[in-house]
Formats: sequence, C-alpha cells, structure tokens
Amino acid sequence: YEEAFEDFLDMTVSQALLWACQNIDPQEQPSEAAPAEPYIMGSHSGEAGFWVCGPEDLMPEEYAKLFPLKYNRMTTVKGLFAIGDCAGANPHKFSSGSFTEGRIAAKAAVRFILEQKPNPEIDDAVVEELKKKAYAPMERFMQYKDLSTADDVNPEYILPWQGLVRLQKIMDEYAAGIATIYKTNEKMLQRALELLAFLKEDLEKLAARDLHELMRAWELVHRVWTAEAHVRHMLFRKETRWPGYYYRTDYPELNDEEWKCFVCSKYDAEKDEWTFEKVPYVQVIEWSF
Repeated sequence: YEEAFEDFLDMTVSQALLWACQNIDPQEQPSEAAPAEPYIMGSHSGEAGFWVCGPEDLMPEEYAKLFPLKYNRMTTVKGLFAIGDCAGANPHKFSSGSFTEGRIAAKAAVRFILEQKPNPEIDDAVVEELKKKAYAPMERFMQYKDLSTADDVNPEYILPWQGLVRLQKIMDEYAAGIATIYKTNEKMLQRALELLAFLKEDLEKLAARDLHELMRAWELVHRVWTAEAHVRHMLFRKETRWPGYYYRTDYPELNDEEWKCFVCSKYDAEKDEWTFEKVPYVQVIEWSF
C-alpha cells in the first residue's frame, strides 16, 4: 500500500490524491480506468521535443558536431535551454526525470551566462516593443470590452479558454486523440493543419482580463505552435512509431528500415516555411530485454 502511494507520488500525483480522498486502498480495491494518454507529451506518443545538446562524455560524435557550444540541454538556438518533455528523450522519466533534467539544465545555463564575454548589449527600443507586444491582449480587452454586455462574448476578441477549447477539439478529433481512439491519417492531419491555421488567425485577437489570463493567452499561443509542429511531424513520419499511443491508419506498421531515425524540423519565420530532415539514430547505451 505504502509502496504504491510512493510510486505514484513520484509519477502521477493526482492518482495518489484520488485514492486518498476516496479512501481507496489500491491493493484491495480496483480503480476506475479509462484510456487518456497525454498524446502531446513529448516523451510519449511523438517522442518529440527540442533537439538539445547532451553531456559531452556520452554524446555521440554525430550529434556533438551539431553543438559547437557544449552546454548540456541547450537547444540549437543559442541561450535557449529545454528540459523534461520539452526535450523528448526517455519515454518513462515522468516527475523524477523532469526535476533531474531541470537541475542539469540550470547548472549549464548558469555556466553559459557566466561565460558570455562581453556581456550582450540590450536595445531599449526592442525591449519596449516586446513589452508592448506582451501586454497587447490586456490592451485589447480594455479597448473593446464595452462592445458587449458579457465579456466572454465579443466581436473583437477571443479569450484564452475559448482558444484552448478549439485547440483541444482539433487535436482530439484529427491528430490521434481519444475521440478517435488515437488513430489518424494523412487526410485528417491535413485537416488539422487547416483548422490550426484558422485558429492562428484568431490568436491575433486574443484578449486578457487580468494578468493570469495574460499568462494563459501566451501559453495558448505556444501550445498552438507546439500542436502544429506535432501534427507536421506525424504527417512527415509515414509509419506508426508508437503502437498503442497513436496509429496512422494509412501506415499502421512499424517501419525500422526507413524510419528508425529522428526527424528534425526547422521553421523559417521570414518565409513561413517548415523544413524536415531525417537524423540517424545512434544507440548510446547497449541494452536488451
């Protein structure tokens, strides 16, 4: 009993809390269960995440050459670090892996900051422009809130929760969500991209009633970009890499001959174009079942 709680407190805290509040002993009483895989998590269905630098003593030469600056967990964007599911990696690291990676990345980030010489110059005009952009959703709400009697129904803006509901519906129904029992195909993924494009247009009219919603507004923007990347990667990879977590019904088999590799993508903001390439998979640690 205690061991079960200990394991779940390290992995799925909400399950342990549910047992506690309902007086359930998991060794004596079965728990209700439903398939609800978190299919956007990088370390699960898509094995997705940022391409990050690994430890110098373990990183294969094929990967090390991509990172002239050897800072553990730094992405290909100088100064940007990624951890946890954001960095993909092991399929079963859960909470313990996330805070371990946080410690690793934090130490590397501090070293990166201290080793930057000379200190970077900051353009005050750029800072002000970014601040203006960051607070734009709150300005939009104040400008248009009197156009309707209910602040969540307005012709000039949408609120973060409204965009989030739309995003969840798109991913659920077209990108291998629970609505289709984790199945998708090329036509469904193409439709998901069309609907995500409509949603991105509406994100230009995001509004926030307070600072909490301002955080949610930008969180939504980042989620939509993550969702688009996820859909495009599934579309590019013509196989089912993680049977049980998601299936491409038009390519239902695992295809190691062509797809036992990483897929890396880049987005060109100026051209509004995505590019993809296969990166060889290198076995770092030998293991067997």
